[in-house]
Amino acid sequence: MKIGVKLFVILIISGLVLTFLLSWSIEYNKYRKKLVDPNEISKTLNYFQSIVTEAYPKTVESNDKERKFIEAVDYVKSKLSKKMSAIDTFKMVQPILSALEDQNTRFYPPYDPNYKVLPFSTVVIDKRIIVTSTANEKVPAGAEVLEIDGKSAEELIDSLIDYTSGENYGLREQQIGDLIQLLPEIFRNPHRPKVEVLYRSEPHTVTLRIGDKTEKVNVETVSIFSYPTLSSSYDVLPSRQPFEYQQSDEVGIMKFGTFSLSGTMYNRYREFLTQKFLEMKGMHDLLIDLRGCSVSDFTVFKEFFEHLISEPTTSQRNVSVVLSAYNLSVLEKYGIEYKSSTNELITTLYTQKFVPRTPSFNGKLWILIDRYTSDAALDFAYMLMKMNKAQIIGEPTLTPINHTTDVVYQYSEGMKMTYSYPKARFSDKEDNPVLVPSYVVNVSTEDRIEYTKGTRDVMLDEALEIVKKGE
Repeated sequence: MKIGVKLFVILIISGLVLTFLLSWSIEYNKYRKKLVDPNEISKTLNYFQSIVTEAYPKTVESNDKERKFIEAVDYVKSKLSKKMSAIDTFKMVQPILSALEDQNTRFYPPYDPNYKVLPFSTVVIDKRIIVTSTANEKVPAGAEVLEIDGKSAEELIDSLIDYTSGENYGLREQQIGDLIQLLPEIFRNPHRPKVEVLYRSEPHTVTLRIGDKTEKVNVETVSIFSYPTLSSSYDVLPSRQPFEYQQSDEVGIMKFGTFSLSGTMYNRYREFLTQKFLEMKGMHDLLIDLRGCSVSDFTVFKEFFEHLISEPTTSQRNVSVVLSAYNLSVLEKYGIEYKSSTNELITTLYTQKFVPRTPSFNGKLWILIDRYTSDAALDFAYMLMKMNKAQIIGEPTLTPINHTTDVVYQYSEGMKMTYSYPKARFSDKEDNPVLVPSYVVNVSTEDRIEYTKGTRDVMLDEALEIVKKGE
């Protein structure tokens, strides 16, 4: 080989090596910037401890939970020594908040565009994992996940339950679906390089039940950034729309999903209500479907309710707020005077006023709820029940009537994740029961799965039978 050729080859190889080293250096610096400083963790935990001890709307039962929370905070802070990834930080801090047993007090898992995720999303129903969308033809939407890398569905769920928050298992189970897709990051392979110049997918073995068949397939991870684009080419399970209307014979059915009235959504919603209430003129029955609805903005239902009344109406609830500087806005909202922080839990009677809107509906009202009806949707159903304006059909809610409210969502730049906590609590019932319908509809796990797949809706069918009988 001539000297010139050798020099050329050497230059090419040297260029490639330098390019790789430069790329590696850039990615390493990116990686370092994404690490969470232990001081940031400590600072956020101190803030949360202040919130819990000075502003959280506690109950008598909360005292023991608070003690465990403080002990957990102290233990974690004692173990902080070096920077760590955002996902490892989440794994460390979320179990602390989990001890408070409040679905509104939690850290949400961080999402880095480069995270390796499973090529499908899921929902968990009674410890069964159902695929809701996919970016891999081997794992169709509607399939049931039996195993991932040799771990059964139940083992996977049990391993993730500490990273959720809620008053009971059912509420916590709802949060696991999103975590399953993040399994490659949550349980990161220790041999995986921390810094990668090029994205390299990872293989995973998934056992599925598709119809009557059980199949074992090999899939590779995708980046969380690419997943929405990749999954758009495949079928997905039906999802609830923010609001929709349908009719069964002479029964109108108004369905609500989860949304807030912001931007153009507010105008769309008001136009929708006006149009549909005009269409319902003369109709005798209206079924309001609030299954799975977790709207946090009560304005959604205030707008709706004002089409259901013919004269000004008020509704009252007991609300408890801690007299603390942390809660100034909420204290003002509920008409509680603030002079100084005493950390005293103040209970007041909160009055909501409603003014009739046109067109109005004057027929018989029915509300369909399931165990997942929560937040403002639960409050709306409870309000109508108290006012004897509607009959409730469905199953008891998992969320109790006296749940926390006025939830604050904040993003921690230092922690690289979002967290939430409540500033008030409804306190109507001393024994704090769940909302139990007048007409209970029993559904099986299979019924729930069929409903999720959009193939059968046992609860709605039974609800319509009750409504049409006019009981």
